[in-house]
Amino acid sequence: MKNHIKIFLSLVVIALFSSCDSGSMRDSDPMMPVDEVEVIGPVSVIKTGSLTPQSSTNTKGMIQVVSNEEGKFFIRLTDDFTTKFSTGTVTVYLSTSENLRLSNSGSFQLISIVGKPGEHFFPLGAAPDAKFTHGIIWCGAAAIPFGFAPLN
Repeated sequence: MKNHIKIFLSLVVIALFSSCDSGSMRDSDPMMPVDEVEVIGPVSVIKTGSLTPQSSTNTKGMIQVVSNEEGKFFIRLTDDFTTKFSTGTVTVYLSTSENLRLSNSGSFQLISIVGKPGEHFFPLGAAPDAKFTHGIIWCGAAAIPFGFAPLN
């Protein structure tokens, strides 16, 4: 009986992780981000944080709040950004803590879906609220954290 339970739990974990796997998203998927932009020229780093992996992922890289010469603000994932499931429903959030609390709407700001590893710039309407102290990488399909970074 114990072996059956272990097998069942293993299958559940595999199903959760595969829901964020790269095979789950197609090029024509309407959930692909359309808000990523190319930023040309120098940027000033306002806040930065190194990602700490969670949920047995290999998430790494940095999340930064940056501005360009025109005074526009962006969330930047650095060129070494990667995560175990770098496509699918992997999303970037700003948060008031290292734990994403989706039941408390004032505690987070959704930035974008991330579809691949590497550098990304996501525009912000203005400088982010000072209450947002962390960047979060989150798998929406499995509702589990893939990584967090304190922003200093």
